[in-house]
Amino acid sequence: MNEDEAIQNIYKKIEREKALINAATAMRAQTNNEAVRSRLDSQMRDGRRNLQFFEEKLRDIQMRKLGQGVDGLSLAPNSDGTGNIPAPPPKDAAAAAAWSDQPSFDSQPYQSQPTDLMPPRHPYAEPGPQSATSRARPNYTKLDLIKYDTPHLGPRIQLMLSQIQFKLNVEEQYLKGVEKMVQLYGMEGDRKSKADAAARRVESKQKILLLKQALKRYEELHIDVDSADTPDDDSINMPNLRKPLSGQLSLRVMAIKDVDHAATGRFARGPETFIAVKVEDSIMARTKATRNDKWDVEYHSIDVDKANEFELTVYDKPGEHPMPIGMLWVRISDIVEEMRRKKIEVEMNNSGWVSADRMANPGSPGQFNTSPSQGSFAGAGAGGFPSPASQGPQPGAPFGDPGPQPQAANISIDGWFNLEPTGQIQLQMTFVKQSGDNRQVDLGLGRKGAVRQRKEEVHEMYGHKFVQHQFYNIMRCALCGDFLKYSAGMQCEDCKYTCHTKCYSSVVTKCISKSNAETDPEEEKINHRIPHRFTPFANVTANW
Repeated sequence: MNEDEAIQNIYKKIEREKALINAATAMRAQTNNEAVRSRLDSQMRDGRRNLQFFEEKLRDIQMRKLGQGVDGLSLAPNSDGTGNIPAPPPKDAAAAAAWSDQPSFDSQPYQSQPTDLMPPRHPYAEPGPQSATSRARPNYTKLDLIKYDTPHLGPRIQLMLSQIQFKLNVEEQYLKGVEKMVQLYGMEGDRKSKADAAARRVESKQKILLLKQALKRYEELHIDVDSADTPDDDSINMPNLRKPLSGQLSLRVMAIKDVDHAATGRFARGPETFIAVKVEDSIMARTKATRNDKWDVEYHSIDVDKANEFELTVYDKPGEHPMPIGMLWVRISDIVEEMRRKKIEVEMNNSGWVSADRMANPGSPGQFNTSPSQGSFAGAGAGGFPSPASQGPQPGAPFGDPGPQPQAANISIDGWFNLEPTGQIQLQMTFVKQSGDNRQVDLGLGRKGAVRQRKEEVHEMYGHKFVQHQFYNIMRCALCGDFLKYSAGMQCEDCKYTCHTKCYSSVVTKCISKSNAETDPEEEKINHRIPHRFTPFANVTANW
């Protein structure tokens, strides 16, 4: 998409957002329901943020287009084919004065007058106030992008488009597998397993619906134009962030708001809401059910073993089966990186370190500034640095002795995070990585007992040694041909012959791991294996 098409597309998006804001304002004036008003306020707040994002993008594209036009004008060749080469200055003073009065067509409108030391031509021209080079590179992490009040809406759209599309593809593949399981359970006649698989199918369909809604919302916000502020994927260049981590995850769930709850009857109470925490698709924790979207004491400590991320799914239970209404994915490596940055900031604050830019401009935030959504520390002023009241200067310290500061061991991540497709959730998270060697050095090695498999009852049949075995995959009985679905069966320890528990007694085939000499009776074996048959004998004559 070229720049003209992008500008027209942004104009359409701006008009759409304005229409949605006006409609929400009119609807809010016509209702007295507090829940509806809260939902409309959230929609208007999101609409104003989207409107601000579109206007900033529009200004960026227009300024870039204007800059390209000016550069093309300054680099255009002259009619004589010699190009736009500035003439050398004359030697006499009168001609020099006349030469200096000539206008410079390749200079920008906001540039100052030419001087002997710095001419106003490229590449020595000073950047304008709206140029891209005068902007500082935004400093944010992947965890900042999933926070609800993040100012970096453009990078968040880029991140969520790829992430939600990946999650949608995985969930669609999972739905196909669940539908096959429902069919197999129906053929087997296992009603309980079929009902469980049907419930998982309903939940998977609801998740796919939520993911499609979120993907559509971000596609409407996305502007398909090359931008200089496209976020770099730092996980590609840093393989340590992609490596699965092990440790202990401490999670506190405090509240949710602005979510679309499941519909209930007119006179029924609101649905019960709970949150499930999944680590690598396994439910590791679950909150209590509530009706006011708040939790007072919900602390969960989860042991993580080589995991990349965890998922929080918000469920409503309007009927018998819970229904997902919101999802959030958090990478564990992002939590570790955020805690590392906060730890460095706290250590610098405790040591009285002050950055050079803060010394030059005391009112500006320092290099390691903390956003308001990351929480504030006691005694910290603007940008996370100690306030002047907490810094009592001492004669021996060059920058003053800082006041009481938080300890690095008590660092946690606290804030409101964005739920997909709508809503936000308030979390407090910490993660402690597991060290490589957890052996206690003060204890002796000792002798550890070997891990031995429990002896099962062996049923011998035609050379087979059948042992009862629990199968977690769908197996087929070698005798009757039916499926063994998540149930116990009989399997030979030698040849791995598998059948139902009820079918092993009807097996007539011999075990292929045994030879016929071990199973056939003595009289059916070959001749050189015939035993001696001694009979009584009386020797009367001399035999020599």
